[in-house]
Amino acid sequence: MQISYGTADLKHCCLNRDVAEQRFGRTYADRLVTELADAEACENVQEWQEILGGNLTINDDESFEVAIGSSYTATFVSVDQNAALTKAGRIDWASVEFVKLTAISEV
Repeated sequence: MQISYGTADLKHCCLNRDVAEQRFGRTYADRLVTELADAEACENVQEWQEILGGNLTINDDESFEVAIGSSYTATFVSVDQNAALTKAGRIDWASVEFVKLTAISEV
């Protein structure tokens, strides 16, 4: 799976551990880096979602949020042009290999 970033600042924060630690603290920076590494090791979003279990919420707008500890959530959207839809017209997450991290928000 591949992750892109909604802004250059968000990318810089997520790819530079020191910046992430300054913004979120050591514990949350470690958790963020781990979650992103786990995501990139997966073949598709559904595989990652199975690993995440209860740390994931799929929203009505087809975005999904991943809990980063108890204080932050990371919001992702599909940017995979080859994503399939289910019979109900929702994204088939097993077909999504490309996502964009759009925000990291405090809970």
